[in-house]
Amino acid sequence: MSWDDCEKCEELLQPYLDRVLSDEERAEAERHLEGCSYCRKRYVFEEQIRQFVRQSVVEEMPPELKQKLAALRTPL
Repeated sequence: MSWDDCEKCEELLQPYLDRVLSDEERAEAERHLEGCSYCRKRYVFEEQIRQFVRQSVVEEMPPELKQKLAALRTPL
């Protein structure tokens, strides 16, 4: 794998996760992810962040945390 391949994968990573790539681009990203442990780790990290964000949107924030956050708020 060359650095250029990793840069290309970096460009394709978010669209790949969004599932908006063409079939050719998707295949290119998948080939690179299969052979590059660095980019594969980045992919796993990004996917985990997306899962965390999706989960945080549906879970109710505990009242104690809301109070702590409100206390940290500073006027603009």
